[in-house]
Amino acid sequence: MPQRLIASVLLGHYLSAFTTLGIPLYLPRILADLAPDAPGWSIGVLFILPTLCTALAAPLWGHLADRHGCRLSLLRAHAGLCAGFLLAGFSPNLTVFVLALMIQGTFGGAMAASNAYLATQLKDGNLSRALNWTQYSARLAMISGPILLGLLTASGMGLELYRVLAWLPLLAFVLILPLPADAPRRQARTSDGDGDEWPDQLPNDLPRLLAVQFLFSFAMVVTFPYFVPYGEALGVGNDALIGLLYSLPHLVYLVALPWAQRQAANLLLPGLGLLALTNALQFWSDQPDLLFTLRLLSGAGMLLGFVGLHRCLSQRSRNGSAGRLFGWYDSSGKWAGAAAGVTAGLVSQSCGIASPFLVAGLVAFAALVLARPLLIAPREITA
Repeated sequence: MPQRLIASVLLGHYLSAFTTLGIPLYLPRILADLAPDAPGWSIGVLFILPTLCTALAAPLWGHLADRHGCRLSLLRAHAGLCAGFLLAGFSPNLTVFVLALMIQGTFGGAMAASNAYLATQLKDGNLSRALNWTQYSARLAMISGPILLGLLTASGMGLELYRVLAWLPLLAFVLILPLPADAPRRQARTSDGDGDEWPDQLPNDLPRLLAVQFLFSFAMVVTFPYFVPYGEALGVGNDALIGLLYSLPHLVYLVALPWAQRQAANLLLPGLGLLALTNALQFWSDQPDLLFTLRLLSGAGMLLGFVGLHRCLSQRSRNGSAGRLFGWYDSSGKWAGAAAGVTAGLVSQSCGIASPFLVAGLVAFAALVLARPLLIAPREITA
């Protein structure tokens, strides 16, 4: 059952991630059809609106998941995403479309819900590996989604694309239905023991873990929005080549994850250091020939950072608190993404198109300094 359970959760997560990560790239085209008079800045607002809603809602859904079951919360996430996409696909105007995006973000959150449910079924090393594969499905969706959906938009599909994509989270919902339910918090405390395990408590160093997750996510995302003009400024004139360079870190994750999972030591600190160094070098570099190598090394830093954070996370996961732990963890990453998007716009306007890479390097170094106690501190808990 564990392998079948993991496969069902991962496939379900990929289907939902494919919808949410693939379609935002084509928001300008969809908005031009739905509300051609909408101001240009509205595209940016609509782009981050689901992310902000998820960041706000994830801790609450995590609390409810611990009280009523993480499998139920995972079903809610897939169903909420399906409902949001259906409403978006039938939106008669911009107001209804904005409401649909808010439903998508507020009632979605498949990443946190998938990880929390896996945490109720797996422990320590098995859980850490499963979290790596959940991130793998997200990276795969981030690469495959824009490409495949681009083919559909090229064929003339616009707003109706949301209606087609609504079937994917619905299929994910069906995949999760036959999986075993987990015990809610009070049942978990009763069944797991009375005093020593404290199964419904959160780790004492959770604020530090969330801060490292925030900084790590920020460092990755802040370089994304203006990567195309950055590549053009270096003299890379081919759009396909810029797209390849943009995707290289994610491809490194997809290819090298099996190797990284076999490493006995937690390589979080080397990963953050490599991420800081490569981003700083991308800021200082004016040679397009070096960019390919730097993007590969940046991907290696991202991979080691993810695997290291997942090990820290799995070591702190307990029955009865998985929903809250992963809810707060996902919320931290979503807030980081929103903040990074705003910061990228501000610094690129005032300090140059390469400046987000310098910001990413400094933030990754700050995460490195902050992360060290996570590897040596005992696994304490607090209320």
